[in-house]
Amino acid sequence: GAVATQTYQTPAGKTRDITLADGTHIRLNAASKITVRLGRDARRVEMADAEAVFDVAHDARRPFLIEVGDRQVRVVGTEFNLRHRDDQVDLPVRRGVVEVRPADAPGAAPTRVTVGQELTHTEGQAVQILKVADPIQSFAWTNGQLIYKDQPLSEVAADLSRRFSVPVRTADARTAALRFSGVLVTDNEPDVLRRLAAYAPVRVERTADAIILHHR
Repeated sequence: GAVATQTYQTPAGKTRDITLADGTHIRLNAASKITVRLGRDARRVEMADAEAVFDVAHDARRPFLIEVGDRQVRVVGTEFNLRHRDDQVDLPVRRGVVEVRPADAPGAAPTRVTVGQELTHTEGQAVQILKVADPIQSFAWTNGQLIYKDQPLSEVAADLSRRFSVPVRTADARTAALRFSGVLVTDNEPDVLRRLAAYAPVRVERTADAIILHHR
């Protein structure tokens, strides 16, 4: 019979726990959208602009396939975080093995990503990079934390925009390029912005519809 397609979506500021009919658990981060089809021969997920932790139920007869940008991720049974934001794909694995191929070449030899590794890829480029992962950093969002190690402030602002329901922007290119290292506990917006201003040389401005970060 026909296979039902289900779309799960979260607004900014809200995460969601999903259990699929096959027993797979998905923790969907804020401002994310995925589409799921559980077919007889395969379980398929299409990942739009999204981040999620997948704990995939083992079923050797039905591979778990995720389309993410121009990559296809094939899972047997594992736990990993998958992030797809602004043409960037990040995939750190916490348990098991995941195979990644170009989406348009399902027969291509896969890149295998295993425990303690992270695959990063920019859409449109042929290469993908495999490195040692820091699972604490990758999975921190599930515990209400954001951990940064020398990352541009533009990335921090984008993450905070998804975590809160108000857009967070950098005032200019100089501010966007500031490098930031630190742990932000995302319990509430005023506290997070206070911590950010304490850790980084920024001043926080609130307008009617946004939060602007200025280099100070």
